[in-house]
Amino acid sequence: MKKIRIYICYTVIAAALLASGCLSRRRFNNWNWQLDSLAYYTARIDSLLKQQNQEISRLRIDFYTKTSELSEKIEMLNSRISDSESHLTRISAKLGSQAKTETDDLSQISPEARLIYESAYLNYVKGNYDDAIKGFTSYLQIAPESPLSDNALYWIGESHAAMGKNQSAVDTFRDLIERYPESTKRPTALYKIAIIYEQAGDSKTAARYYQQIIKDYPNSPEATLARDKVE
Repeated sequence: MKKIRIYICYTVIAAALLASGCLSRRRFNNWNWQLDSLAYYTARIDSLLKQQNQEISRLRIDFYTKTSELSEKIEMLNSRISDSESHLTRISAKLGSQAKTETDDLSQISPEARLIYESAYLNYVKGNYDDAIKGFTSYLQIAPESPLSDNALYWIGESHAAMGKNQSAVDTFRDLIERYPESTKRPTALYKIAIIYEQAGDSKTAARYYQQIIKDYPNSPEATLARDKVE
């Protein structure tokens, strides 16, 4: 009986030791799995960090490149604005001179013709182009050879152009050039014709008119603008 008890004790102890060994082996295997998982995710995170660093570097390069390009474009835009301001200054000076000339010329015509001219010009300024054309046409019928006849014809051309009637505008400007060879409006009329052709896509004809302005009126504001166009 005593031997049986001893055998049972040994059996229990052996079972306990065996169980303890299995548990330790299981824990060991579990730790190995955890270490493998940690190593995998660590490598994965390193890979992602490397990709992010590369992307940040690329974005930084793109940023500096685009910033440089933007600076160049801004500089070009400022240059163009400066050129435009210069052009506008010359044009304003010319318009001021023309306004003074027209005022002087108005004093040389009859009160009736003067009233018709001023009324027609006021309609042009207001955008009433049809009425402006009628008024300037009436003026030309009353005073065909007055100091402002070429101006009246010019504003008729401008009124046609403002309404989008480009062919009528070109015909009117050509009529001015032929009828009034000494008119101060000739270089402006030539320039207007060139602009109309350029906007219509006929660069060849436009260039021909620009060259004519440069040749015939080299010191005029229109010649300066024409040189810029040609260049």
